[in-house]
Amino acid sequence: MNITFDRYHDYAELTEILKTVEATYPDLCRLESIGKSYEGRDIWMLEVTNRKTGEGKDKPAVYADANTHAGEVTGCEVILYTIKMLVEGYGNDPQITHILDTRTFYFIPRITVDGSDYYLHTPHALRSSMRPWPDEVDEKKGLVPEDVDGDGKILTMRVPDPNGAWKVSDKDPRLMVRRRPDETGGTYYSVYTEGRLVDSDVVVVKQAPSRYGLDFNRNYPTNWALPVRQRGSGDYPFSEPEMKAVGDFYISHPNIVTSMAYHTSGGFILRPLCTRRESEMPQEDREIYRAVGERAEEITGYPCRPVFEWFTLNQDKPEVGSDLEWVYETLGILAFETELWDMAGRAGIPKRPLHAYRGLSEKEREEDALKLLKWNDEVMGGKLFHPWRPFDHPDFGLVEIGGWEPKFGRQNPPLELLEDELKKNAPFNLTRALITPLLVVESFRAKAVGDGFYKLEAVIKNEGYLPTHGTFQALKMNAAKPVRVRLELSGGAELVSGRDEFDAGHLGGRAGGGDHKKKFSWVVRSAPGGRAAVTAWCPRAGKARRELELG
Repeated sequence: MNITFDRYHDYAELTEILKTVEATYPDLCRLESIGKSYEGRDIWMLEVTNRKTGEGKDKPAVYADANTHAGEVTGCEVILYTIKMLVEGYGNDPQITHILDTRTFYFIPRITVDGSDYYLHTPHALRSSMRPWPDEVDEKKGLVPEDVDGDGKILTMRVPDPNGAWKVSDKDPRLMVRRRPDETGGTYYSVYTEGRLVDSDVVVVKQAPSRYGLDFNRNYPTNWALPVRQRGSGDYPFSEPEMKAVGDFYISHPNIVTSMAYHTSGGFILRPLCTRRESEMPQEDREIYRAVGERAEEITGYPCRPVFEWFTLNQDKPEVGSDLEWVYETLGILAFETELWDMAGRAGIPKRPLHAYRGLSEKEREEDALKLLKWNDEVMGGKLFHPWRPFDHPDFGLVEIGGWEPKFGRQNPPLELLEDELKKNAPFNLTRALITPLLVVESFRAKAVGDGFYKLEAVIKNEGYLPTHGTFQALKMNAAKPVRVRLELSGGAELVSGRDEFDAGHLGGRAGGGDHKKKFSWVVRSAPGGRAAVTAWCPRAGKARRELELG
């Protein structure tokens, strides 16, 4: 399949790729729109499975989405890379062939179909939706981001200011560092995003709030809070059409066992919990997350860490309303988020919990910044940092504009490093598929007991790592339906003892959760030539069936 990863694909290109994949691999791929965006674009979902071995809904499913945030476009490319890996590997790679014969993938490559095109085709950036929110934003005054020098980028401005808090580092003239508390007599600056003042009479320059203040990853129902508590949360849970489409898709696909949301940046794989310590998670789920997380680290090189302990700036007031909270805490799905692209890690800067950055000294901050510049010079030929250059600004007078490449440097990998990022992250989707529960009928036998009577015995087994309920949070929330068993008789056979259909509870997996197989028996009466079939199914573990002839 001719998908190249030497560019970030916009909506039109993404749509063309997905339609081509469906047309090229009709037995493996099915494309559908799960809803419309604020501006009326289709939100695409591609199902990938071998439908000759069963419909997608009858197999345990692996879910992945990307571009919850408009500028985090690397995630869409990881999903496209994964799709290419799957369809080209089917029939050539035994593991991929087995996975697509027995499991289903649901891919939503881009949720912010409006915002990402705005990001890719203008100098501007935004969080999620193009819907102006909140309503009163237009009345605010301040510095509005704008490409004032016309170079196609919104960079950073350093403005000479005797009261400024910044100065040029004596270790590298590109680097701005904090002015010492007792420092006087030097050249100082105020540092702003490149832009224009909405009100030229302002006394103190402040960043104007964005017209596009919605954050899709604060619009999920679990722990949702009003905007006075949680910035960007929206008018109510799933208030945005894109997010309602995602929520409806989850609810209508109870076969989803594990989910992934791709974000940027930082080089982490995140796991729940988000608002409480990991110790409050069911012990069995902590062990599952740690075991799967270790495998994720081996594959991607990124550490797998709980959000609350590692990615919460203020643990007294954690961010709320994210996909990890709803998908794991309410739906009981084994949920992950990956923060793709680790520029700091490539520069040799150690990973720290987010809240630890508050405690860094100015010397430590300068050392980290120098490491980034050194990596940029030695590895990237200096291309990711734009040298400061003078510009006669209509509001500030003579300023200098420069700084880090914001979109394809800081937030996303530069194009020459994009495919490397995709290669190391896509294979974890195979692991997520292989850990799902999987029902099989291990044996189904009939023993004649005389006078046309037979004792039927079936052993139903879960071959997967996870139990048939997926997580233990799912049991707590009653979010996963149990295994259902049905006996079907034909050719004159009739049931004498036992039930023809019943709930059989859940089966454990290699991760625990009880016995991984159970035996069931019936007594039937049949003349020679009668037939019996046993079917076992469970939304998160798939469907299995075996038949036999009596006599």
